[in-house]
Amino acid sequence: MKSDPAEYKGIIRKLLEKTRQRRVQWEQERMSSFQCTLPAGDEGSFCFTTSFSSGSNFESETYRLRMSDQHDNVIFVANSNDLPVSPEEEEVSQMIEEIYELARRQALKIEQKLDLASTLLDRV
Repeated sequence: MKSDPAEYKGIIRKLLEKTRQRRVQWEQERMSSFQCTLPAGDEGSFCFTTSFSSGSNFESETYRLRMSDQHDNVIFVANSNDLPVSPEEEEVSQMIEEIYELARRQALKIEQKLDLASTLLDRV
C-alpha cells in the first residue's frame, strides 16, 4: 500500500501534539514498535502504531506510522524519508520520527528509569 504522507499531515500533526501533551497512552507492541488506541464510540476504535526498522549496517533507517480501525483495516501507512523531495515531505518525516521517539520514551518509561539509575549511581 503506497500512500501520500502529506494527505495525512493534519492527523499526524494532531497525534504528535496529543503525544507531546501525554494525552494519548502508548504501549510497547513488540520490539521497536509502539501503539495507542483511541476509542471512537459507535465507530469502535482507531489504533496508531509507530515502528522503527534499519537496514543492513544501519544504512537505511525507516520510521513508520500506521493507522487502522477496530477490524485492523489499514487507513494509512506513512514512512519517514531520509531524502525528502519537498519541504512538506520533510515536515511529515520529522513528525513521524518524533512520534516514534516520544512513544518509545513513554511506553518504556525512559525518564523514570534514568532517574532511578542516577539515584543508584549516587549511592555507589
